[in-house]
Amino acid sequence: MDLNAFLEPITNFFASEIGATISRVLHSIFQLLYPANSEAAHK
Repeated sequence: MDLNAFLEPITNFFASEIGATISRVLHSIFQLLYPANSEAAHK
């Protein structure tokens, strides 16, 4: 299996303007739901 053939379209999508916007939105949602200093991380 050629890993580059799998990763290249994904990389190209997130390099485009709409892909970068979607990436930023998903990253913000993830940070909101799972903050790095949450109480559960210390237990």
